[in-house]
Amino acid sequence: MTSARPEVDETPGPEDLPGDRPADRERLPTRTRGYWTAQALLVGVPVTGLFVLWAVASGWFTPGVRWTVAALVAVLLIGVRAGIAPRVRHRLFWYAISETEIDVQHGFLVTSRTVVPMSRVQYLRSEHGVLADRFALANLHVHTAAGSVPLPGLDRAVADEVRARISRWAHLDDDV
Repeated sequence: MTSARPEVDETPGPEDLPGDRPADRERLPTRTRGYWTAQALLVGVPVTGLFVLWAVASGWFTPGVRWTVAALVAVLLIGVRAGIAPRVRHRLFWYAISETEIDVQHGFLVTSRTVVPMSRVQYLRSEHGVLADRFALANLHVHTAAGSVPLPGLDRAVADEVRARISRWAHLDDDV
């Protein structure tokens, strides 16, 4: 005996958000993980080094324990920030854009989902620094009166295309 599976309507309804269907979600390129790892190392290694020097100079515990504790803290801080966080952050981040809304899920320890109506978009800001250039990535920020929603680590060409699409759908070219 075979049971017929009911047909499921995959077209989004008026109450659906752009990211409700996993097939509509956009992911970041894999090299974004390397970009986030490099960022973490460029900041984390000097900061952790200063912490270790401070911990050793301040006279915590006995000399042998002091170095052990400082080294463990350094390894944990850099390991989590540069090793684990970029992978988890990349796995959890997605965005979806429709003509009416921008839907973004982001976070590491706390995952947030932000939906921005196109009618609320005031301006867009695209940025890329020396490190982002090395990975051919750009960061796009969608600004509203209430704040900013980041789309970090987009492929440079994708960032330009997304910026143009949002600009067109939010009628930002009319403000000039």
